Amino acid sequence: MGTTWADVSQYQRIAVDASYPHPVFCFRTNSGDKIDTLAIENAVRARELIKAGQIKAVIAYYFFWPGQANCDLHKSILEQAGLWGDPRLVTMVDVEGAPLNGAKRIRGDQSPEVNDEVDRLRKWYGDPRRVIGYWNPIADPELWPSRLDGMRLVVPSYGRPPGQPAQKPRGYFAHQYTDRGQCAPWPEGVDLNFSDLELPELLASWGVDQGGRPVGDIVTEAAAQLHPWPGKIRQIQHPEHVNESTRTPAEPWTYDMWADVWNETVWDGFELPESTDDEPKSLVGWVLDTAARVRRIEAKLDRLLEGGVK
Repeated sequence: MGTTWADVSQYQRIAVDASYPHPVFCFRTNSGDKIDTLAIENAVRARELIKAGQIKAVIAYYFFWPGQANCDLHKSILEQAGLWGDPRLVTMVDVEGAPLNGAKRIRGDQSPEVNDEVDRLRKWYGDPRRVIGYWNPIADPELWPSRLDGMRLVVPSYGRPPGQPAQKPRGYFAHQYTDRGQCAPWPEGVDLNFSDLELPELLASWGVDQGGRPVGDIVTEAAAQLHPWPGKIRQIQHPEHVNESTRTPAEPWTYDMWADVWNETVWDGFELPESTDDEPKSLVGWVLDTAARVRRIEAKLDRLLEGGVK
């Protein structure tokens, strides 16, 4: 069934309240240097709805303007409202051309500045999953062509069925399918978003579970036992048989290690060594060494039998 949520700002004229029907709520904090006039009230009420168990996650977003306060003001507003630091909070960076009378007011590749802000936000959160983006690859392809690894996107595409935008760029996970949706408590149309992910999956993708606790990458965390410090894990033995490394700063070594485990235990292309030795070995190494020793013994027995020994 997926998950639906509304996306609002001061243009809706009233703040969210307990009549809001969806488990995720999205609101604007600022547009560059300008504070959204309903930002504080929406943030305070969102926090109350979280405490009441009515909503499970909040997406606070800001509209990116080159050279303006953007993420700094965004964080300051959320701190003032008492929402910053909540484990259910997610930040969305809204990158658009801001057209006025048919002409874009934001033009050209904004990737360096946007990505710098995303990087700062990720560090503030301590989890890159808590920062997402909003970008239209058809209307504004030139604004954000280069994005940081793992950047997940809400993509606007109106007049199409929910979950079926005209284009799904790398990182796509949700579709803003209308700006005229009906949703309480707002009497007029609002932006509505849809993700194919069910709520538990969506929350986990943001690093939040249904209990409101931050969710870690259990594979990465468990792998820390295998990789307590750099240099203790061998490089992949057969890199030609696996995809390129998925290593990122947020997930060091983990998937490389599982690829190496696959190489050592599943791959069927091993060749027996010509000779054996007494050096320390991995389990697979000992199996190969033992197989080589057995082969040598069998060869000796064959020669003896061929020589007439009974």
